Amino acid sequence: MALILGTALLLTACGQGEGGTAGGSDASAKPAGTVQSTDTAEASGSETPEALYEQAKKEGKVIVYSTSGRANDAAETFMKQYPGIKIEVSKVKSDEMMDKVTKEQDAGQFNPDVIITKEVSGAVEEEMVKPGRYVKYLPEDLAEKVDEPYRTQAEGYANYLEFRTIFYNTEHYKSAPVTNWWDLTTPEFKGKVYTADPLSSPAFMDLFTTMVIHSDDMAAAYKEKFGKDIELHGTENAGYEFIQQLFNNGLVVLKGSDDVLDAIGKANSDAVGLAVSGDVSKVEEKGWSILPIYDIKPKTSVPDSGYLFLANKAPHPAGAKLFIRWMMGEKDGQGEGMAPFNEVGSWVPRSDVKTKNEVAFEDLNLWVFDGEKLYFEAPKVRDFWIKQK
Repeated sequence: MALILGTALLLTACGQGEGGTAGGSDASAKPAGTVQSTDTAEASGSETPEALYEQAKKEGKVIVYSTSGRANDAAETFMKQYPGIKIEVSKVKSDEMMDKVTKEQDAGQFNPDVIITKEVSGAVEEEMVKPGRYVKYLPEDLAEKVDEPYRTQAEGYANYLEFRTIFYNTEHYKSAPVTNWWDLTTPEFKGKVYTADPLSSPAFMDLFTTMVIHSDDMAAAYKEKFGKDIELHGTENAGYEFIQQLFNNGLVVLKGSDDVLDAIGKANSDAVGLAVSGDVSKVEEKGWSILPIYDIKPKTSVPDSGYLFLANKAPHPAGAKLFIRWMMGEKDGQGEGMAPFNEVGSWVPRSDVKTKNEVAFEDLNLWVFDGEKLYFEAPKVRDFWIKQK
């Protein structure tokens, strides 16, 4: 099914030319307070929490499909705040959730109310949001507090975002040893760069694919680092060249982010590792001596956003909207439902919510997530990565 959808989307995209971007698609250009599906009956985002609660009590429950276990924490506080409504959370990986919801909806079964998901190299937007399976919802009274691109430009509202960045051992290094991505290709770091496997994690692959998409930025960073124009060695552009040089410099690929931080964080290690920014919250629990680097040239990373959607034809729409509001922190940004998402290593894109990080969301040096370009470029980068191994 994903292959069929992908092929159909590819044919559509070819007919549209090269001018379209994810930020300018119909799925993200509609105003706040609307939902992006003609099949969803309750389309308004103007209801008050009081009105939603009265209707939600009649519905009785909310079914949530979530990639994040944080939804369970938000559910507990929600059910105390709004007695009479039961939140049922099923934890599902993003790609598996896409397959599950597609099969259910194609069979005429509309089971979930709320979708909490990460992207899968643009596939969530292309295969789920644009066809109307996942529905963008942003309450009108909260919209003005939401930072861009999540207010009007992105495929949906992201309740939190993380990203992949370089971590280093604080017992070995007194300050960040990497300021430019090309530092990792120098003899100093030969055999001393670890990464979680992008073939197992779309978010890690999205970072490398974004470097390919923004190859001009990577070429400029190369010149800044080495004082000369980049020379390609059989590669298409500076993004691919960076991946090739990483492998040539002895890149070590491990299973996951925790494995990377275990490798560099529990001894006086001079290695550095590419891992999830949110994992910095596990430092005390794991006994790691690590810190993330939040400013790398040309850009530190690309956002890995945790999106909130209504499901198409949600059976409990009032409860779904009420729970989304709760996870967003309500109108004043103080609601307890936001607490599990506003943690060290993750950011809440609201101007009125104070981050727990030393760097504010608006000061993060990140590329813009371009789901449409990622969707079509990621398979090429994946193939190139496999050839390097």
